[in-house]
Amino acid sequence: MIIISFTLILFYILFSISIEDINTMLISENKLSLLTVLGIIYLLYQGLLNEKIDVKELILNNSISMIIIFIIMYSISYISYKIFGKNSLGMGDIKLSSISTIWIGIELSLLSLCISFLLSAIYSLHGKITKRIKPFQQFPFAPFLSIGIFCSWIIDKI
Repeated sequence: MIIISFTLILFYILFSISIEDINTMLISENKLSLLTVLGIIYLLYQGLLNEKIDVKELILNNSISMIIIFIIMYSISYISYKIFGKNSLGMGDIKLSSISTIWIGIELSLLSLCISFLLSAIYSLHGKITKRIKPFQQFPFAPFLSIGIFCSWIIDKI
């Protein structure tokens, strides 16, 4: 029952972030902070549920994973800016993808990024074919990240 509660909480926050990004092309720090705090509460719950899990080690591992994902995403943004002169990822997208590792860990975060990039590529390709998206036009990426994060969460829970 608790896992269902965490699933609904994660869904609600990701949905809220996605709507905000669609409407404003920004992600609020408050929502990212809430996602972080609730993710840590989830890890604490995991430790209480299973005596074999060392909560300190779990939080440390996920924090290191968060830094790794942050560096990967920031590097993608930096390199694309240097090549094309335009931001391909906003800082909110970078933070959202890195914070997701608190909830799903490094392996599933990498899976969620693959899902996110694949879906956004399909969306972008469709937009270019239908001429709804111009070359290098920015569009909200948080909905794609949210879908990837939530799909990875569900895959882990099945």
